[in-house]
Amino acid sequence: MSDGTRAPATRDEQRLVWQRLRQILRPRANATQVIVGLLCLLVGLSIVVQVRETEEQSLEELSQAELVQLLDETGRHAADLEHENAELDRTLEQLRTGQSDDASARAAAEERLEELEILAGTISAQGRGVVLSISDPGATVRASTLLGVLQELRNAGSEVIQIGDVRVVASTAITTDDQGRILVDGVVIRAPYEIRAIGDPAVMEPALRIPGGAVDDVASDGGTLAVAVEDAVRIEAITELPEPEHSQVVK
Repeated sequence: MSDGTRAPATRDEQRLVWQRLRQILRPRANATQVIVGLLCLLVGLSIVVQVRETEEQSLEELSQAELVQLLDETGRHAADLEHENAELDRTLEQLRTGQSDDASARAAAEERLEELEILAGTISAQGRGVVLSISDPGATVRASTLLGVLQELRNAGSEVIQIGDVRVVASTAITTDDQGRILVDGVVIRAPYEIRAIGDPAVMEPALRIPGGAVDDVASDGGTLAVAVEDAVRIEAITELPEPEHSQVVK
């Protein structure tokens, strides 16, 4: 039973059929498609040219000094990167070999220990500061007034203080005994009371003289306070730290 189609009988007919099929399937460009393609090509070329011209103009518009600066910054940036790379290489090499500057680390630790010992009052110290002399002819200057003088010095940035022959530390107490004498940590000090303080004299000296401050308080008690600025104030008094009874180091 036939479906209305006929298969090519000869080889020539088969070849002819294939040629017609290729012609039907071959894409055919009309005039409109050609024009659109050319327009797209021209737009693409114009964009590329414009970008290149913009880049060139951005550099051409720079002055010679600006170009030199740009070149210098580029070179400096490259040098910084090279330096950083060298530092990283040295650090990496030290980590690999397990070597470190033990001498520098030990010196830094010893310096820090010395600073802490000065603050704790266990070693002597020297530096710029002030020397106070408080006269008390009528023995009327109160212990609280002397404590206020010390507090003024601390507030003004004093780092090391000595009153009489006693080193002043965080736990220092100024009291009065049954005979009315001034005691500093249980040690009797006698007038004129001398206070030596290491710190910035440009800050401490004005702080003592502010109205209603240390100088006025001493005067209210019947004494006088004199301040002398010195470039080399030496503090010899030291204190001994008590052994802890109830505390221990946490590791």
